Amino acid sequence: MIRLATLFRAAALSATTFLAAGLAPADEPASPSGLESVQGVWTTRDDVEVQSTWKIKGDAFEAVVNGTRYLGKIAVDEKAKPHPTLTIDVKEGPGDVKGKASKGVYKVEGDKLIVNLGAPGAERPSDFDQTGDEVFLFELTKKPGAE
Repeated sequence: MIRLATLFRAAALSATTFLAAGLAPADEPASPSGLESVQGVWTTRDDVEVQSTWKIKGDAFEAVVNGTRYLGKIAVDEKAKPHPTLTIDVKEGPGDVKGKASKGVYKVEGDKLIVNLGAPGAERPSDFDQTGDEVFLFELTKKPGAE
């Protein structure tokens, strides 16, 4: 009986040491952080009304939307609820958008990036419904090998 109890204590101590040392096997590979998950070149399908290409490298953002170019910095909060959020500070763009922030929510589903984005200076949408003139829903596909 004493040997069995000693064996259990030794097993428990070994398991605790193993876990504390960070040597436990990972449950699953870690998913990329928010900013990492949106890196790359993203484009809309050819059959949509609003044609767009987004290039995100680090926090640098470049988009061409129906031929109009926007440059800025992008920040994401993947822990925001109920949906992860992104904010694009527009440094260059047409008209009065320069210097304004465009706020939105996003989700990454495999090679798809879905963004519901308010117009620069407008409020952040809270979900993925495209309602009103100041909200734009982008469904983008990642271009393989393009960085």
